[in-house]
Amino acid sequence: MKVKQHTLQSFEFLVISGDEEKIIAYLTQNEPLILGNTVILSTEDETLDFNKKIIPFLIEKKFCYLIKNCNFSPRKRSVLTLNKSIDEVLENFKNSDDESNFANKNERIREIVEKPIRSGSYIATKNDLTILNQVNGGAEIESEGNIEIFGTISGKIICNGTYMLIRDINDKGLVIFNGIILDKEKFKNKKAKLIKLNSDKRLFIEEL
Repeated sequence: MKVKQHTLQSFEFLVISGDEEKIIAYLTQNEPLILGNTVILSTEDETLDFNKKIIPFLIEKKFCYLIKNCNFSPRKRSVLTLNKSIDEVLENFKNSDDESNFANKNERIREIVEKPIRSGSYIATKNDLTILNQVNGGAEIESEGNIEIFGTISGKIICNGTYMLIRDINDKGLVIFNGIILDKEKFKNKKAKLIKLNSDKRLFIEEL
């Protein structure tokens, strides 16, 4: 018997009834980038049958997939604490007698990280985020605000903001902008690029 251990990049979908077409559309849109990774299907709906639509599609497209019927051990990772969250700042404004501060409660807050993001680190923020250094493999960043990264991306980035500004995604990196996986080939020249969605929600990449 031969046993091989692999570290896999995976995409897990928590499926509810009626989501099948949405998942198929997402997989179709990102097919070139998801191929070679593992699609994990899980559900809390015991009546949902993956064999009706999703699995035939995965087989047709030759995706590697599995049905999640066990609990994965949570991965140990360090959580980097940035500055105050926007919720804390707004709470301070509300408790302040300074009307000028309260008037500025809608201003965006930007977090700035100067050091490299090490493997195993995890950053989650509601604020805008600027990283002046590289993001190493095994590091994860998730932001509801805008993200600017000036170093090479080898880790995983999830941005749900209005825009991103990045230069370089290497072979190990994964960047997801508002649910769309960015094509690494478009960043081979390592020039700064602005990423956003246009009026019809299609991805727009502009080289600066």
